[in-house]
Amino acid sequence: MRLISIWPAVLGLALAMAVVNLIQPIDHSLSFAGGILTLISMIGWALEAREVAGPPPEVEPEHEEEEEAPGPSYWPVVLALGIVAIATGLVYDWEYLGLAISLPLAAAAAAIWGKAVQEEQAGAAVQHPWHVPAQPVPVAAAAGGGFLMPVPQRALAAAAVGGAAIAIEQVERREVSRRDLLRITFWAGLGAGLAGIATSFIDFMYPRGIAGFGGVVSAGTIDKFAPGTKTQVPEGKMWIVNLTEAQGGPGFLALWWKCPHLGCTVPWRQTFVFTDPNTGENRRGWFRCPCHGSTYTDAGVRVFGPAPRSLDRFELTIDAASKRISVNTGKITKGTPDNAKFAVPAPS
Repeated sequence: MRLISIWPAVLGLALAMAVVNLIQPIDHSLSFAGGILTLISMIGWALEAREVAGPPPEVEPEHEEEEEAPGPSYWPVVLALGIVAIATGLVYDWEYLGLAISLPLAAAAAAIWGKAVQEEQAGAAVQHPWHVPAQPVPVAAAAGGGFLMPVPQRALAAAAVGGAAIAIEQVERREVSRRDLLRITFWAGLGAGLAGIATSFIDFMYPRGIAGFGGVVSAGTIDKFAPGTKTQVPEGKMWIVNLTEAQGGPGFLALWWKCPHLGCTVPWRQTFVFTDPNTGENRRGWFRCPCHGSTYTDAGVRVFGPAPRSLDRFELTIDAASKRISVNTGKITKGTPDNAKFAVPAPS
């Protein structure tokens, strides 16, 4: 019997990955899932190699016997898939792509674990029946070497006191069978997995009142931002853009300064000259990624480079009474070619 099975842990980990990915989408999620798959494959491969090798013999045989070759291992294939997933996830930042690994992994772990439980239960019923004697039966030896049974308890006790018999107490011994061990590990693994899922859900739903990035950031009143300017707000990792009519406004946008390509911080380069693909004319002033050259307009619309989309937007609101701009950095909308259409006009 295998004393350690990794499949309950794999099942719980895969379910936890899927739940977390569904509750909170993660950029490059396939890379994270591929890393976990790679780690699982290395552990499984090591355990399989240890099981195939077996314990060393107590006495070395005089003549070395030819051992039966083990069957093919699937762990190298799983390891290769994990490495490919890591590389693919670095290129594509799809938020839900990690489910392509976590859900099949959970299904495979559940199927393999269920099959192992059935095999162990069948083996336990045939090879290791659980036998507990209901009541010990006293046995007495006769003079001719035979046995007289059963002997009443009082008579046996009296004979033992007089020295005519030896009474040996049979202690009931209860051993844990394979079936019991499998039942315990099943419920323990299932309970741990459900507890992990419940904890993740409670952690996600519990209100925190986050301040700074991830929560609501106060950027100041609208008079701080002149028309056409781009103001960096480090606390919220964003640019506050006050668009003019020529730039697609009027109105305010809160652009996340992270490049959608590989996450580099995108600066505003006032002196950079680039040909506007919409007009064919050279224009000065662009958002320009320093890593791979992705270029964006005043409204964060991508016009050049390997970035898959325009700069992402945060939810921006303006209080009509105080004219104060508040940005919820926890609510992110993927950038689109019509970013300017979502500019929030200043209250009159």
